[in-house]
Amino acid sequence: MWRRSTAWLRCHPRVTLSSTSQWTVACVDHRCVSGTPACQRHLSLTPWRSTSSRPVASWPTVPRTHACSQVGSNDVNERVVLAGWVLAPRKISRQLAFVPLQDASGTVQLVLHDPALVDAFAQVPVESVVSVQGAVQARAEGAINPAMRTGAVEVRVESWTLLNAATPTLPFYATQCREPASLPKESLRAKHRYLDLRRSSLSENIRRRSRVAHAARCFLHDHAFTEIETPILLRSTPEGAREFLVPTRSAPEPQFYALQQSPQQPKQLLMVSGVTDRYFQFAKCFRDEDGRKDRQPEFTQLDMEMSFVCGHGDQPAWPLGGTEIRDVTEGLVRSMWTAAAQPYALPNPFPIMSYEHAMTTYGSDKPDTRFGLRIANLIPTCTSHALDILVLPQYESCKLSGRAKEALLLDQHGHRCAIEHFKAHRSAPDKLAHLLLTKSRHVHDVMHSGKLGPADRALDVSSLTHTLQDVLRDATAFRCDGASAHAHGDSDDRCDVYLATRSLPIDGGSTPMGDLRLRIADALPIRSAEPAVLWITQFPLFTRADADKAEAAHGRWSSSHHPFTAPLASDVQRLYESVACRAPADRDAILAQIHGQHYDLVLNGAEIGGGSVRVHDPDLQRMIFRDILELSDDEVGRFSHLLHALESGAPPHAGIALGFDRFMAILCDTLSIRDVMAFPKTGSGTDPLFSSPAALDAPEQRAQLAAYSLQARSA
Repeated sequence: MWRRSTAWLRCHPRVTLSSTSQWTVACVDHRCVSGTPACQRHLSLTPWRSTSSRPVASWPTVPRTHACSQVGSNDVNERVVLAGWVLAPRKISRQLAFVPLQDASGTVQLVLHDPALVDAFAQVPVESVVSVQGAVQARAEGAINPAMRTGAVEVRVESWTLLNAATPTLPFYATQCREPASLPKESLRAKHRYLDLRRSSLSENIRRRSRVAHAARCFLHDHAFTEIETPILLRSTPEGAREFLVPTRSAPEPQFYALQQSPQQPKQLLMVSGVTDRYFQFAKCFRDEDGRKDRQPEFTQLDMEMSFVCGHGDQPAWPLGGTEIRDVTEGLVRSMWTAAAQPYALPNPFPIMSYEHAMTTYGSDKPDTRFGLRIANLIPTCTSHALDILVLPQYESCKLSGRAKEALLLDQHGHRCAIEHFKAHRSAPDKLAHLLLTKSRHVHDVMHSGKLGPADRALDVSSLTHTLQDVLRDATAFRCDGASAHAHGDSDDRCDVYLATRSLPIDGGSTPMGDLRLRIADALPIRSAEPAVLWITQFPLFTRADADKAEAAHGRWSSSHHPFTAPLASDVQRLYESVACRAPADRDAILAQIHGQHYDLVLNGAEIGGGSVRVHDPDLQRMIFRDILELSDDEVGRFSHLLHALESGAPPHAGIALGFDRFMAILCDTLSIRDVMAFPKTGSGTDPLFSSPAALDAPEQRAQLAAYSLQARSA
């Protein structure tokens, strides 16, 4: 098994082996007598592989003195001990090689000037873990790498220890994937997430997340907030989204916990308790929703709640209460923004926009205002329908290929959407008016719907031309990115005109034209580099249930935010009046007009937070449950703990939850929240790394299920 004894090797000044049984030693010069001191200059080391084992992992003989990125010009001529992962070596000659060594802090270059070391490192598999001792030396002037934090120095290796050899062929080498195109499939990376995290971009995201969380905690502690943990295992309640259920070993009937969708009820109970009037926590939340790039079945919220908040606004754009939580949140977001070292400052204060304005002008309840392309309504006096128009100037649309323009009119499923497309000149609104009146199916349908007001029934070329003048003037005055067209010398007045209809009143989170607006922005580089943050307020308090909430609402009215959101103070009386209405149509008409004290925080077109002033009147809360949401007695009974608490003296309170994963994705300039989570789930909610979720093992399945009073469903 052994070519020669290696006892003398332990005393060699340039090589340290943690275990000689890991290596085969051979003299590469046949003229020498192998194993004698005279042949040490010809030393060659190769990993020993027995038929039954791999090199045994070991421990450093000397503690490390520096992290890799800490080695700098001030350490020149100093001896250091480093440890990390060996990356692909670069052999210059038999007596010279360079080896990058990487740890969590960064990378430093090792230089090998000894043939024995050059040969030995050539045999070490990439991504193996080693400890090295050596002297720091300055790089030659022409060899300085300004792209590396340690690019001015290198470490001349004197001795080293193999701590753990990597498998010679790993599934992939994340450190060698410098461009997105070179990355392996996401499924492979997810299965070996620990390897994928060795990519510097991902590891930096995780460390940045830690710094931002620390900054948030410091800010909130400085503002008298108390961090309190709340239960994760709760009772199933009809709050909205689907829940994850956890069985218990309670006999004879199966009983279940529900993983919390949010700490909403516990934090309200904390406010009632008086233990603190300023609460926060980084809360793990769970929702059984369909996966998307910005959703995960488990995610993190930065959750806050404050007592004794005002119930009235301090400005026309903020006619609701909760100004205290608004002001604290703005300061908190700025502190986290600074901790993430963002290049642009956030506005102070944050702009405020109503839900109605966001939906009509941008076609979204989370508008991306980093670019123009505003939407206009050609028949603003009509109460039943809106005729949305969007104008894309030629100096922007000319950047798109014919296929790209066709793709703009396809929805997310690849189907043609109901948006009409026309060519026009911005200087000829009369010709565009005639074109729309004669060729547009949307204009025809709206005009013949029988629901137009007296002013709209007289819609003709003249009246439509007058409206189009303002629309085209806005498109002429501003480029899509908000800059002046004339300042850029854009004289081409050709344009693409898009037309779509939608019913009124406004509901939902987006309109067809709003979706088109985002597709155009994705296809063209028109978004500003500066961040766009704003508050969205004056949401309807109730809406018809969407796909995520239909499970619990059963087609009834559902809360736009959640059932604990208070109505505007000016709408409370109307809410009671709606309950007294006997005609369902009259009742529905009133409910559709009631607004809640709900606010969303939007950054770059993504909702990063949402909150509200809460209902602290038990009678009002009970009425919302029973008479508006039409919950059964059993469903209302699941909230009995909250109703009893509100009857025990509950202060006015409000709160907000920031989606920490989504916010971090923006701070790290990535499209997917999976890039800012250490161990995320896939889009389908599975975890290839841990192979979860998984069926119970067949031999144990019946016994395990029986312990939870469950049984397997028959095939």
